[in-house]
Amino acid sequence: MTTDEELQAAASALAESVLVVGYGESGRHAAAEVAGRDVPASDDAETPDAVVRAVDGTADPSSVAATAPPDAPLDVAVVTLPDRPTDSERDLLAALDERTDAVVLAPGTAGDGDALADAVASFVSVVRDPGFVNLDLADARTLLAEVDRAALGIGTSDAGTPAEAVAAGFASLPAGIETDPASGVLVDLLGGPEMSVEDVSDAVTAVRGRVGPDAHVIWGGAVDPTLEEAVRVRLVVAGVGSSRVTAGDPCPRCGSPLSAYTLGSSATVSCDNCGFAGVSARLRD
Repeated sequence: MTTDEELQAAASALAESVLVVGYGESGRHAAAEVAGRDVPASDDAETPDAVVRAVDGTADPSSVAATAPPDAPLDVAVVTLPDRPTDSERDLLAALDERTDAVVLAPGTAGDGDALADAVASFVSVVRDPGFVNLDLADARTLLAEVDRAALGIGTSDAGTPAEAVAAGFASLPAGIETDPASGVLVDLLGGPEMSVEDVSDAVTAVRGRVGPDAHVIWGGAVDPTLEEAVRVRLVVAGVGSSRVTAGDPCPRCGSPLSAYTLGSSATVSCDNCGFAGVSARLRD
């Protein structure tokens, strides 16, 4: 039987298979931070199996074209976006769309290099850390190669309830993410020594209840003794929609023009035709 030490040694041997490249000041900080952590990734791998771009949402879109990492079978960008996105956000995402397999939108505030580092480290850990059932780069390629957008979410249940952790994970997704069209989800459940495959099954069931019936769910699980009775879920939701829209934009669901509504200091938009509502408004100058 393979021991935890042997699994860790195998993961360490492949540490340079993931290259992290930073864009913008916070992105460069995040890349260096991740490379210095106990995470199977490097900021100087020459022939990587995957490239993960740490991108601060306020980075200059031209920096994407100016930096050309080595070719790899999987190339994704993990991006934290401003709370009030501007038109430059679309330019940045468009530049990344041209050069990566997928853009993973992550929780965190644009300009916060530590938050971006946490998001990048979490993504790398999902697809590279060993466990009793592993997720790997092949699983990531399966779900991300055919989509433009994905989203990263992390949730914890101190009571050790997988469904509660899943609910917290979906709640942590960046504002304006629409999961109805998701084509697949990577589900990685971490728990203490008492965690079982049944707990992972409960987490997967909870995830399936929040995405469409045709979404491809791939799961993994690992024991983390530091969690004791708690469980933590890390989600990579592939094929999401982004509802960062404003009045007049087409409805993500039916295509009709959206209408704007204001309640107190909050602005939201909704569709008078199909009822799609509660999405975040992109405030224009």
